[in-house]
Amino acid sequence: MIQDLHSHTYYSYCGKDSPEAVIKNAIASGIELMGISDHYYGVVMNRPGVTYDSDEHRVITHNNALKRYFEHIKTLADKYKDYIEVWCGIEITTVDKGFTLLPDGVDVSMFDYCLIENFQLKESVVDDVLAFAARCGCEKTGLAHMDLPAYILSKGLNMDEFFRKMKEQNVFWELNVNCDSKHHYREHQYVKDFFADSTLIDAVKKSEIKLSVGFDGHRLEDYDAERVINACNRLEALSVPMIR
Repeated sequence: MIQDLHSHTYYSYCGKDSPEAVIKNAIASGIELMGISDHYYGVVMNRPGVTYDSDEHRVITHNNALKRYFEHIKTLADKYKDYIEVWCGIEITTVDKGFTLLPDGVDVSMFDYCLIENFQLKESVVDDVLAFAARCGCEKTGLAHMDLPAYILSKGLNMDEFFRKMKEQNVFWELNVNCDSKHHYREHQYVKDFFADSTLIDAVKKSEIKLSVGFDGHRLEDYDAERVINACNRLEALSVPMIR
């Protein structure tokens, strides 16, 4: 299965293209499963200086914006269902920049999946990422673009136990193969390390956690489908299961 479960559109503001353009490009690129996963704070149009009448008003506004985004992506998924499978996701940060966090009362459980980012940073307000994944309530939750073994070690946790909990909660690990202008053409070393570490690969397979592949695209002119296809094929060759 050639999948890309990490892509951004103009809903993220840092993204450039329309969701439909991203889907059409994925079809032309040979992607079989495409996930649109815009930033939560972009979808709800939450920006510095934005004020709300009350916390209740904020929650209602955010939930309405999320619903419109979800319905838009799902309409496109139905339109192109004969050519590609499209999932609607949402990317959620755990770093508080004054307008970025997921407020209590906002419901993201409707999404096909969510991606959690930045939880490994010292600025993160979330200490237990798996508890936060449960709070999000999506059927599938991914840990995005980070060195998971390094995170587990930094927390003094046991890898087998952490993987067991991931399996129980249907939490998957993203291999982010990004290399584009938005990220200054920096590649993620942890992805290279994963494919070179047979012990880690065996531990992942034994635990039965799922992996995903994502390009984390923001501009179609930067999109490199070959990086996605290569990673998916390598996982398949290693018999490492991907999230479906």
